[in-house]
This record gives sequence, C-alpha cells and structure tokens, in this order.
Amino acid sequence: MRSGVLCGREHLGVGRIACIAEGAAAIALSQGGAGKTYAYKSPNEDAAAYALGEGGCLLAVADGHSGYEASEIAVTELLARYGEEWTRVRAAPQPWPVRAAQAVEHAHRAMLARAPQAAGLEARTTLVFSLARPAEDWLGWASVGDSHVFVVEASAATERGCAADGPSFLGSPAASAEALAVRSGSETLTGARAIVLATDGLSERGIGVASPAAAVQAAAAGGASARPALRALETARGLVETALEAHRQQRSGDNVASAVYWCGV
Repeated sequence: MRSGVLCGREHLGVGRIACIAEGAAAIALSQGGAGKTYAYKSPNEDAAAYALGEGGCLLAVADGHSGYEASEIAVTELLARYGEEWTRVRAAPQPWPVRAAQAVEHAHRAMLARAPQAAGLEARTTLVFSLARPAEDWLGWASVGDSHVFVVEASAATERGCAADGPSFLGSPAASAEALAVRSGSETLTGARAIVLATDGLSERGIGVASPAAAVQAAAAGGASARPALRALETARGLVETALEAHRQQRSGDNVASAVYWCGV
C-alpha cells in the first residue's frame, strides 16, 4: 500500500498549496487564499489522506473546528486502521454501510481518547471518505458534516449525499458514536472519470465558489488535459487554486483540502 497525508498544522501560509500524488491518487491542501474573517483557533485545521493499493483507493478529507487535532486524528486513524485492509486485492466482506459506520465510530472514539493528551478537548471535525475498487466496478462513500464527495463524469460532476439530522461533528464529547449523522452510499464506477472530495473551503457562502459542482467539473476537465500520471494531481491542485481565487475575490478565506482518485479517461 502507498499512502499520503497532509495535516494543516504543517502547511501554513496564505496562498500556498501543498500537494502529494502517486499515480491515480492525489491530495492538496491550503490555509486559504485570504485571511479568515471569523474566530478560529488554528490557522489551518483541515487534513487530507489517501491509501492506494492493488485493489483500490481510499480517500479522506476532514475539516477541523476549534483546532487541528480532530481532523488530523480522523484521517490518520482511518488510514492506519483501514487503508491496508480496504485497498488490498481481496475486499472486506461486511456490507459497506456497516464498514463505513464502524470507521466513523472508531475515528470518533480515537478523538475522545486522545483529546486530553493533545490539549484539544474542544476540537471536532467533519469527515468524508470514499473507497473505489475499479476491478469490482464499485464505489462506496461516507460523510459526517458538510464536506463534499463528487462523482465526475465526462459532462458533469454530481455530489453524493444529502443533509441528515443529528450531530454533524466527530470528536465532540457531547455526541455519542451511535448518534452521529453518518450518510453513506455505494454504486458502480461505470462512467466515472474521477472521484473528488473537498472540504467546505470550496463552498462556504461568502468565501468559496458559487457552484462547487461546476468548479469540480472544471478542475477535472483541466486534469484530463494533463498526461495520465498527472491527472489526479492537476485536478486536486486545480480545485484548491479555484477555491483560493474565490477567497481572494471575496477577501475572506478558509482552509481548503481536496482528494482525487482518477479512474477514467
């Protein structure tokens, strides 16, 4: 398994973009295109990760609140516990909703266990992750909170998931794992060009772009024009740069992270 992680605390500086890519997988992250105009604890509280194995690709992004600790724990816990298992040639036998809910619960409990040591008891996070297994023509995704997952086809990018009732942050001591509003789904990969995840630095009203789906589609179109080995990287980096330009135009910034699995032509 090959993997990569970007943690916001390690990548500071308005306008800067950090990227990691390996073949069909890429992640990108930035503090933002302008200064934050709201109260915050850490300059960059987002995180992103990927795991790429012979059987598939796991992507994750997390949008931290009240500190970077929770988002960092969420993606590193997901990668450490499930990256190898989910991306190997032989997939886990449990139904996807069960696997997704277990992964969210483990991440939530890990945050609660480590928060006192990390001095981040108030830190919490959204989390969205996807698992693509191309040989099986299968995609699964899961989300807690308002980060995004898109399936990109040749002519459109379509967001998966919808609003759900219940606690929308992992890591809050007041929320039980059972009460978290986990949305999940699975489908065929047929017709998909790319799977794209992003935090709400892309979409936040008054900060991000007017149409997140259009921005994702445009970034993927730009990625498609690159040589095959760079398509995921160009899509992830291009999407973050689009968000940063929106921040600059509106003079209001937010952290933004993206993750891409390129699965088509």
